Amino acid sequence: MDKGRAKWLLPALALTAVLAASPLIAQINVDGVIKYRQNVMKALAGHVGAADRLVRGQVPLMDQLELHARAAREIAHTLPTLFPAESIPPEAEFNGATVSTDALQAIADKPQAFKQAAQDAIEATDAFLKVVQAGDKKALPAAFKRVGEACKACHKDFRKDQE
Repeated sequence: MDKGRAKWLLPALALTAVLAASPLIAQINVDGVIKYRQNVMKALAGHVGAADRLVRGQVPLMDQLELHARAAREIAHTLPTLFPAESIPPEAEFNGATVSTDALQAIADKPQAFKQAAQDAIEATDAFLKVVQAGDKKALPAAFKRVGEACKACHKDFRKDQE
């Protein structure tokens, strides 16, 4: 290849790569990701809150406990997928987010610790569902407490303090 072609070939290839990547970058809707995550987390909180009322005996609808335990478990299994780097501060703002998020940069800074916190929630909700399905009323409070502790531990390290 002659030197004349080589001078323009590399810049042309770089420009082609940027233009090809632009549609992919444009497809990232950071606000949508943040709002989706917030809705999923509200759903998880709703199912855990409903289960809390049932476990405490405040509501006589124990036949619905498995529904809430199963839903909490299913949602917990999505936790590792809900926090892509581009939706976590400061990347969220860099990527054009206009929706505020309570997610902390610690998620990106400590990925292994976050992965473990999510895994703890998964394991806690798995165990809770098993206890519910077994009908083990004696083990129910402790299994449910483990779910709450997993949620609190994750929030403590990876979510802004709530006023």
